[in-house]
Amino acid sequence: MGAGEYDIYLLEDDGYGILAGPIDLTVTEAATEPPRPPAEPKPAVDGVSELNVLTFNVWHGGTQVADGAQQIADIIEQTDADVTFLPEVGDAPSQVAALLGCDHLTATDTGIVSRYPIVSTDTVGRWWSKAVIDVNGTEVVVYGGHLEYRWYTTYLPRGYGGEIHGDWPDGWDTWDKLDAPVTDVEAILAANLQSGRPDAAAELLADIDAERTAGRISVVGGDFNEPPSQDWTAATADLFDHNGVVIPWQTTQTLLDGGLVDAFRAVHPDPAANPGFTWPSDNPLFPTSSLTWAPEADERDRIDYIFATPDARLAIDGSTVVGPQSTIVRNERVVDDSADEIFTPDAVWPSDHKAVLANFSICDDGCVPPEPEPEAALGLGSTSVAAGAQLTITGTDFAADAELRVELRSTPVTLGTVTTDAAGAFRLAVTIPAGTAPGAHRIVVIDPGGTETSAALTVTAVPGGGQPGGQPGGGATTPGTGAADALATTGADSTPFLFAALLLFATGLAFVAMRRRRV
Repeated sequence: MGAGEYDIYLLEDDGYGILAGPIDLTVTEAATEPPRPPAEPKPAVDGVSELNVLTFNVWHGGTQVADGAQQIADIIEQTDADVTFLPEVGDAPSQVAALLGCDHLTATDTGIVSRYPIVSTDTVGRWWSKAVIDVNGTEVVVYGGHLEYRWYTTYLPRGYGGEIHGDWPDGWDTWDKLDAPVTDVEAILAANLQSGRPDAAAELLADIDAERTAGRISVVGGDFNEPPSQDWTAATADLFDHNGVVIPWQTTQTLLDGGLVDAFRAVHPDPAANPGFTWPSDNPLFPTSSLTWAPEADERDRIDYIFATPDARLAIDGSTVVGPQSTIVRNERVVDDSADEIFTPDAVWPSDHKAVLANFSICDDGCVPPEPEPEAALGLGSTSVAAGAQLTITGTDFAADAELRVELRSTPVTLGTVTTDAAGAFRLAVTIPAGTAPGAHRIVVIDPGGTETSAALTVTAVPGGGQPGGQPGGGATTPGTGAADALATTGADSTPFLFAALLLFATGLAFVAMRRRRV
């Protein structure tokens, strides 16, 4: 109603008879807060953009609690979500987006609110809302869905009907307790197929395949009203009132077979330790009878999801459950006792579901660092060799067809050169100089660029009692052969030998002097 002066009447006979009035009424403009400025996308840091995605069933558009849109907005801010899927949509997407300054889409029964700009929107069949968002130059397609809630066949093994219509036993078409749990997996899956949820997943996959061909990353979220195939396994067959059955639920399995990754289960692979339950959630504002449909069973399941297509530009950094710490089991409030870390926002919880948050990184140049180049390595036929003996040296992971110089250190003595093969490998036999001092040495290989690769080597004394620098058997090196000149002191301290030589030299001089005096 616009501002202005009005007359109020009480009428009858479709307005033809006046029972009372008129009464004067003045309507003024409503006091409104100024619109919030548009939210700024998170900037990329070193080519990496943060993308936090929240799936949040908001229970009849957030209308179950007072000021529901504001509570939802507060929870989105506290989880730092950049994209939020809002099943049970109502007017929540537009209201929440206005409070946050975000872009939004209202379509099907799932809305989307995005901090990043929405480039285009569409729907896939009757179940999926679709938006293309621009994450700092990378286009990401986000799909939100709220799948059929009837044919809720996960209740059958727990001994309850799930409004399963068709030619099925009595009671399946109700939400009432059955005479006994249903453990016929083939019948359960046949009834589940009639829900249309697996077909909706297949329809979604066809659209995702087209987007992947176009070079876009895809992220899927929503309330599937069906548990995951990864959670109803042999490890959980005797837990959570599964009553011994293992069920490969078709909807999630369809997405997994199509190559998508379940973000929560990728981070938390053990369904027994980290069940990640999202339904039912406790809500302290409501009696348990308003939060459970199978009051004598443990009906807890993970039915709210975030999936993503594998892509070198996308990394899953984490995933967590969001909501109250407690849940409902057999119509009683129970504090969660799993290994799940549940983030509880400081807000009035507006839902009968818990939410699920996934943290992604979008990387311009790929999130997986390239494999490091293998480092060149040396191998020695033996790590200990006698002076004068041969040694085999091998090398791997050098540059192909490279000419290498091989030295004995510390004071460099060239042992030879060798050229690597096409694989960067070589094999070379060298002789350790006979005059090499016993002790610790290094074999060093130098490539054309000057990069050195080394291996430790211990040189032992010449067999037969020879001394370093002499011939076997103690004979002196023949003057002028150059053998001693070619040798370097490569490991031992030469100072003792120098003092010994000087002492012998002085003793010799003294002896000569004495003889001269006697002549």
